[in-house]
Amino acid sequence: MSLQPKQVNFTEYWREISNTLSCIITCGKVDRRIWSDRFSDVYELCVASPEPLHNELYDGIRSFLENHVTVIIEDIKQSGDENLISAYHKHWERYSKGSQYINSLCSYLNQQFIKKNKRTNAEYSYGDISLLEPHPNYLEIGELAYDVWKKLLITPLQKGLVEAVLDEIHRDRIHTGSLNHSVVHSVINSLVSVDEQSRPNSQLVLYKSVFESSFLRTTGEYYKQKASDYISKLTCCEYLEKSIQLLNEEDLRSRKFLHPSSYQEVKAEMEKRISSDHVEMLHAECADLIEKESFKDLKNMYTLLMPIKATYPLCHCLENHIKKIGLEMVESFTQENIHQQFVEAMLQLHKKYSTMVKETFSNDQHFIAVLDKACAAVINHKSPNQRFCKSPELLVKYSDSLLRKSTKALSETDIDEKLNASITVFKYLADKDIYQGQTCGYEFTNKLHRMFTDINISADLTNKFVDYCKDKTPLDHSFSILVLQAGAWPISSQKIPRFQLPSELEGSVQAFEKFYETRFNGRKLSWVHGYSTGELKLSYLGKPYYVTLGLFQMAILLQFNEGDRFSSSELKDRTKLEDKEWNRHITPLLDSKMLVVVCLIFNPPSLLIFYYIN
Repeated sequence: MSLQPKQVNFTEYWREISNTLSCIITCGKVDRRIWSDRFSDVYELCVASPEPLHNELYDGIRSFLENHVTVIIEDIKQSGDENLISAYHKHWERYSKGSQYINSLCSYLNQQFIKKNKRTNAEYSYGDISLLEPHPNYLEIGELAYDVWKKLLITPLQKGLVEAVLDEIHRDRIHTGSLNHSVVHSVINSLVSVDEQSRPNSQLVLYKSVFESSFLRTTGEYYKQKASDYISKLTCCEYLEKSIQLLNEEDLRSRKFLHPSSYQEVKAEMEKRISSDHVEMLHAECADLIEKESFKDLKNMYTLLMPIKATYPLCHCLENHIKKIGLEMVESFTQENIHQQFVEAMLQLHKKYSTMVKETFSNDQHFIAVLDKACAAVINHKSPNQRFCKSPELLVKYSDSLLRKSTKALSETDIDEKLNASITVFKYLADKDIYQGQTCGYEFTNKLHRMFTDINISADLTNKFVDYCKDKTPLDHSFSILVLQAGAWPISSQKIPRFQLPSELEGSVQAFEKFYETRFNGRKLSWVHGYSTGELKLSYLGKPYYVTLGLFQMAILLQFNEGDRFSSSELKDRTKLEDKEWNRHITPLLDSKMLVVVCLIFNPPSLLIFYYIN
């Protein structure tokens, strides 16, 4: 093969090329030497002297493809309507593969001639090319092959082909289909492939206009009739179950046959025919299902109503039902231990319907809001002859009874669990503390509520931070945090003592700051280390001891991991503690003999040398 341009006879070259194309397009076997020769022939035609013959080559390939597709369509027609899909599939699989091989064989023609002469949509829209000016529409050979298939085969066959595909999908719905699923999928997908190859950025116009629109119409008609038949023959609960079964089956069918762009369209059409068209009937059954607390049927009802945003009647019925059950509980209380009956009944009510909201309604925020509203209504209920709601008083008595020393039947763990659970009731009280509230006003009770909230949120943050560290860099020590709202606690962040965290804790604090920023962007953390405590293990004695002490004292002791003796000035410099804080925290360590003065130097008099007892 010579790379130099030379004069060639197009007819002789084309005879060899067309013979090879005939073999390739039918996926026949082509010898490696013949492939190389034809590749060279394409190159030599494109660089021929005195004029390149790429136009003639392009026109010849187009004519070859058109003639070949004309033969294919006649063969498909002769196969009969009953074999239309199978015949189309057989020829499409062979033609699509063969056309890609031909595209590879003509890669030089694509690169050096077609791509350079191609006009983009942008050029037609914004360039200086007139739409009225004659201009050849060049396509790369692979695109050309698909374009010929679309114009000469799909267009004349599309009505019969689409009807045959829709009929096969219908037979799959009624479980009488005979064709392999992959055959039907291949036929449908050919519409997508032709669009994508022959018209890049086509947005699947052919697939959607020729097939999807007809498919959605027939699907809607089928399920409209199916839903009407079910309603006339089945109970509501049976209709719910059958409808969800149909939704799931059609979703699987979509994934089996269709392009992914159709999944949501099919789902919307199904929801319209099964749910939206019969929403009044579904709403009419909500109250009865709620009354019976038929969790399975309610879950099915929610599954049908949620996608069409029609759950309001279900929410309303649930709210009324929770109120009814809760007030029946309240009316059944006896006077003996009424505070205990009240709190435990409200906790039972909340737990039962919280589980229902979680498992039946997927923790939908609308249903969570309904639960909160209903629980608040029950807990704050007062009879017409009552001036004040008794719930705050009952909750106080319940907490008081748990905290009294006479409570011997319960362990400390049990008491803590019951007190923590009672916070659930406290959360719903409209008047958090009726007596203290009257004396101190709203601000007091608001702060108290914020304190409870901080404790709960901090516990949750600690757990999530531990999980966060497991995924990032695990900590080598335990770490818990209290994130408190400024103004809710009697803690001032204005005069925070100067302090240098020990290196052992810097990693934990920095990791928490990064973690907190990912969840609460824009919030500022102010560390109040003076209120922090820690636990140290003392290993230098005969046996290990665990000591709980303030963070400033911990920072002082941790310095002795690096040496046996330090002067007071050295320790103050390492911890950055000011004299006032230093004196407050060093004194207990000296009094407990954890640190001992070895030498007292009077110049300057504040210089002390310490060492720990060994």
